Amino acid sequence: MAGEDSSAPKRKRPMGLKARSSKKANAVTSAGAQEVADFADETTATVMLRGDDTNEIDELEGIFTSALEALGEGEDERALTLLRGTVHESDRLLRLHDTNGEGELEPRFYYIYGSALFSLAEASQDIKDRGVYLELALHRLEQAREKMGDGVEARVWMALAKVKLEIAAEAESDVDAAVQALDQAVKAFGANDEAAQVLEAADLVLSLADSQRLPVCASSRLIAWGMAQARRLLQTQPDSDECQCILARALWLQASAMINDDDEISDTLVFAKLLTEAVEVLEKTESSDGLVLRGEIEINLGNAQDEELDMEQWYTKAVASFRRAQEMGELPEQFVQFIDDFENESDSDESDE
Repeated sequence: MAGEDSSAPKRKRPMGLKARSSKKANAVTSAGAQEVADFADETTATVMLRGDDTNEIDELEGIFTSALEALGEGEDERALTLLRGTVHESDRLLRLHDTNGEGELEPRFYYIYGSALFSLAEASQDIKDRGVYLELALHRLEQAREKMGDGVEARVWMALAKVKLEIAAEAESDVDAAVQALDQAVKAFGANDEAAQVLEAADLVLSLADSQRLPVCASSRLIAWGMAQARRLLQTQPDSDECQCILARALWLQASAMINDDDEISDTLVFAKLLTEAVEVLEKTESSDGLVLRGEIEINLGNAQDEELDMEQWYTKAVASFRRAQEMGELPEQFVQFIDDFENESDSDESDE
């Protein structure tokens, strides 16, 4: 129904899911360490720990936390400086520990070390460097897991899962090891924050499944995992917008897997059933994100119709969902354009009668 503009949805093609991250000289981190450039290359830095009676691993964790905060605030250059500094200081502490023949370093050290390496892998634009960082991160995180024995913390399992997912994506391989780590993380989550952490994990795996970086079978397994977690949480939190959105996304991705390279649907009945369930899941949503997602899915249901009238009915529902979302905040430009195209064509059709 929409016009010929390239922003309008194309028939039988689902619209893609939205993916849901100044260096300061001598800046003092939250741990009290000082950040200094000590190489000609300004992108490399050492973070000097105070070296007094304070716990150096506490300071190291503070530096890493500051790096994550910088990433969250969009200070990418400073974040990279702090991440490199975290790795540099981790190397130094490990060498010093080995030289002095002291007792074992605590598991938290290896968690910080491995997590910083993983963050560098995510930030790297060089494929070879990414691979090296990922393998090093996996090694250090496995050390953290081994040293924790039977009491492995959930954050270590989640860090391992993230690394293993990224390694699988880089190699276009299966995700068995990553899913096992995810399952262990879910078991280890505390009761008070389990839902938030599970939803974060589900969002992560669904985003990767939608990225087309994995084999179809691997993506399907991640979709199934995210769907199962959302269904489980909805049993105790039926009104959770976050759970509803995760389940709807999983259903949509499962349906989208039925679209072949020629934009044809392999089984229109199953496709429609999955997307209809996704719309029903979102019927009670009160969030703008949920309404936008619902509108996107309604567009896809319209795209799948053979009859013009049925198509228009789904597009009309999509416009209504987008309008409600627009009342609650900003609407992504492509959906504003869809509303304009659809309503302009509707007005044109009426004037021709």
